[in-house]
Amino acid sequence: MPESITLVSSISYDYQVTNTARSHSWLSDEPFELNGQDEGPTPKELFLSSLASCILITLRMYAQPRNWDIGQITIELNMTELDERTEILKTIEFSGNLTDEQHNRLLEISDRCPVAKLLKKPIDIKLN
Repeated sequence: MPESITLVSSISYDYQVTNTARSHSWLSDEPFELNGQDEGPTPKELFLSSLASCILITLRMYAQPRNWDIGQITIELNMTELDERTEILKTIEFSGNLTDEQHNRLLEISDRCPVAKLLKKPIDIKLN
């Protein structure tokens, strides 16, 4: 059965949005220079945080049962919107003690997280 996730969002004042999923709530907002209150990340920053979180969790899930010493994993994502496409550059660092083979394997696995896979498929946004 296909996975179905529900998110409910509402806008209060200015451009601040309250997002709710399951029992969790978080804000998104625009910076002051775009007439927001800068009380939360922008929608695009939230988008990147979803991808980063998914990659990091996937890497931890892959390395843990193999007892690989990955230590802390840090990822930096830089998104650039070009004319016909969007490019996301990622840099991943591991504080642990990995062999070159383990390090390279983890970099390969980073492209296989569920959110990265989702972004590689066509997406239709429809009115319900």
